[in-house]
Amino acid sequence: MTTRQIYNLLVRYNTARTVSALLPRTAATRRKRLPAEVEGIIRTTLREQWLVLEAPPLAPVVAEIRARCEEAGLTLPSYVTVARRIPALFEPEEIARKRSANPKHLLRLKPRPGYIHASRPLDVCQIDHTPTDINFVEVVDGSGVFAGRPYLTIVTDVATRSILGFCLTLEKPSVLSVALCLAQAMCPKEAWLAARNLGHPWPMFGRPRLLVVDSAKEFKGHAFQRGCDDYGTRIRYRDRGRVHQGGVVERLLGKLNAVLATYPGSSGRSVADRDRYPSERRARLSFVDLERCVALAVIDHNLQENTKTLKVPIKEWQRNSADLTRFDDDPQRVLLSFLPGTERQLSPQGISMFALHYYAPWLGILVPQRDRLEKLEVRYDPRDISHVYVRDPDTRQFRPVERRDGRRDSLTLWEFEAKRARQRAGNRRSSLEQVAFRREMATIVTAAKPSKGQLRDAVRTAHAAAATKPYQAMRPQEPATAEHPVRQKRTLPVEDW
Repeated sequence: MTTRQIYNLLVRYNTARTVSALLPRTAATRRKRLPAEVEGIIRTTLREQWLVLEAPPLAPVVAEIRARCEEAGLTLPSYVTVARRIPALFEPEEIARKRSANPKHLLRLKPRPGYIHASRPLDVCQIDHTPTDINFVEVVDGSGVFAGRPYLTIVTDVATRSILGFCLTLEKPSVLSVALCLAQAMCPKEAWLAARNLGHPWPMFGRPRLLVVDSAKEFKGHAFQRGCDDYGTRIRYRDRGRVHQGGVVERLLGKLNAVLATYPGSSGRSVADRDRYPSERRARLSFVDLERCVALAVIDHNLQENTKTLKVPIKEWQRNSADLTRFDDDPQRVLLSFLPGTERQLSPQGISMFALHYYAPWLGILVPQRDRLEKLEVRYDPRDISHVYVRDPDTRQFRPVERRDGRRDSLTLWEFEAKRARQRAGNRRSSLEQVAFRREMATIVTAAKPSKGQLRDAVRTAHAAAATKPYQAMRPQEPATAEHPVRQKRTLPVEDW
């Protein structure tokens, strides 16, 4: 430190009489040493050439600033000097708005105070999906081994931070996975746990009063809206600007995935995180075992203390759920409420769906009055379309209806659609083959029926033949022949004997 710097520090201390006055000055408090003309050129050039939507780098802009200063005979600022002027000249919101077309950059700088609070259990719940960070293996008909990553759907309660239910599926998130997850979350789980040989308590269940979801298509369909209306559940969408309100369910999804990622077959959070780990070859859990592991991880979370709030989800649930109305809903009825469905008109043969016919004896009783009945409400389970579920117009309850051909073997919707797609591919004809017979028939029709031009030529020929010709008028007339008198025939005398 030089003598001049020491004297400067003494002046600052004598003025402020505080030790903090000796600290290095920040860019905002330091006195600018560049002339006002140079500051003006820096400000103008940055706004014209750097603060634009194309978001150019700073180096060529600094070169332009130095060129303009040199033309004006002023001091040339350095790159660092110009870079330090940027936060002093422009607000972060202005930089994000003018240098980027992505609204996320501007949204990241805005405050997000809308945190979700809930005072009682089931007041606010959240549901979301994610791929699991672990592979499972299955032996398929003894001919091969399949390894893949299933999808995990969970429902969480915001007030207690407990997990109400989950669903593990092989298919991508859909209406079916949402229906299965809500059916488990809204109903008692003793039978479900006993079927999987799990003897741990999981007392959380009930009808959510508010369900917070994202903008996925399975949450904006008619089936999900209809099921929530049946059970008095309101829906709130985490649309643009309110994505942070789903932090509870997303954090718990990450927590469950972190538990699963510690076992063989982990796929990692990314390709870099996996680091050439042979996840598919190392996988050893079957789908059933993986489902049991997820259930144990969920139950373990419900028993763990939150390190921030020092609350245990299961204790919070037991403490605040005494006044909750217990509905004891049937899982199958809840599942039917959220399954996809449609409407069909009753015919003497029953109803038709998926190019299949369905019939039951109780539908035959309704056939005589089918003209007075409205369309029947039908629900179906994509995992098995050998049966559909039709709402009885008298009892308003859903009743199963089997296929009319009597086949009761289980058939998934995706298997049936794949089979029909293969049949269509095998029966497909080329465009030339499709029009070949039509072209041949058109040729026959064209040959059998004269065209308009041909008919016109025939009429022209007939009219031309009947018209008077000039040569007929110019032909010389032949003299009339004289008429000769009729000569009397002589009769010979007849001699009598």
